[in-house]
Amino acid sequence: MIHLVIREPLDYQRTLCQALSHSYEGAFVAWFGEKPDLHALQRRESFTRRFLTEVGYSSLFRELRSDSEAVVILGGWSSAMVYKTLFITAVLRIPTFIWTDHPHPRKRNWILARLRQAYLRLLSYRVSGFLSCGQPTAVHLKSCGIDSRKIANFPYWVEVPNEWSLPRRCGAAQDGQPLRLIVVGRHIRVKAFEVAIEAVALANRKAGRNIATLDLIGDGKEHIYLEALVQLLGLQDMVTFSGWLNNEEVWRRLRDADALVVPSRFEPYGVVVLEAMANGRPVLASDQVVAARDRDDGFGAIFFHAAGDAECLAQQIKILAEDEKVLRIASEAARAIAEMWRPERAASILGSILDTRITGWHVKGASSLSEITTL
Repeated sequence: MIHLVIREPLDYQRTLCQALSHSYEGAFVAWFGEKPDLHALQRRESFTRRFLTEVGYSSLFRELRSDSEAVVILGGWSSAMVYKTLFITAVLRIPTFIWTDHPHPRKRNWILARLRQAYLRLLSYRVSGFLSCGQPTAVHLKSCGIDSRKIANFPYWVEVPNEWSLPRRCGAAQDGQPLRLIVVGRHIRVKAFEVAIEAVALANRKAGRNIATLDLIGDGKEHIYLEALVQLLGLQDMVTFSGWLNNEEVWRRLRDADALVVPSRFEPYGVVVLEAMANGRPVLASDQVVAARDRDDGFGAIFFHAAGDAECLAQQIKILAEDEKVLRIASEAARAIAEMWRPERAASILGSILDTRITGWHVKGASSLSEITTL
């Protein structure tokens, strides 16, 4: 049985849980470190789940000990939950995989850097492998001293609706209407939402008319600064602050938008990129957004700008706003990428990874080794 141990049941992680449970015919259980509010649990789901805050780690120990075919997938490598779970799996000698997104590139002094590298090498020796969220993360893990033979690409997953439509702006009746842009996330410095605001101002000014609007979803300590910037640039009629929205409403806003903007100075993955492409929406991303770099196939779904470069982003906005054909091609390319990465594919990729790492491992649902993507 696969035991997935992660911090909290976010929507996209629950999508993965549902897909794995279905593909492996119930041979799956999710252990969440935290329990969300009741509203977040209203979605109908059939996978088995436990909340460590309720049942405790003793329950995890007992279930793993009684499962002769247990495999643990552990979210992250440095938290209290991780250390406790690693201790349990070491005692029980259970195959364990670390599932991780891209660590933040913090500057460390040489002592801390050496200690971190030593810890990761020891961890690499003790665990069965690392599941990196994206190929850029796989490359980074190798640079940390982890054996590339133990690294496999296992990204995040989101639902891909069967029905989708091109942005309304692709219709003839929308000629002359502004390009509707959206950004999603916490209003914090690293997200660099001010770059998106500045780019919209530049694009409109250079065009001599309003060719783009911007909807900012989320909130945070940078909110007051962002509102002041909008006032300073005279964009009150072109920029909207929508605050925090639930995931269903975010998806609706993505469908109503023409494109997503992700200007982050660094984004360890960026699930909203996947959500936008699932709805057939192109992405204007900085070159520090891991999900965009990972999913870019060169067919025009993703437009990159250097982090902080509002001028380049403004030019890309202008292109999408003034050329309906480019927007159409980008939208179709985005949806094509999403269709290649439906959650159902997760089980076959994971099965192939486990097949190559664990002798004799097999769960119904795993497919050929051709699915595996290693460094």
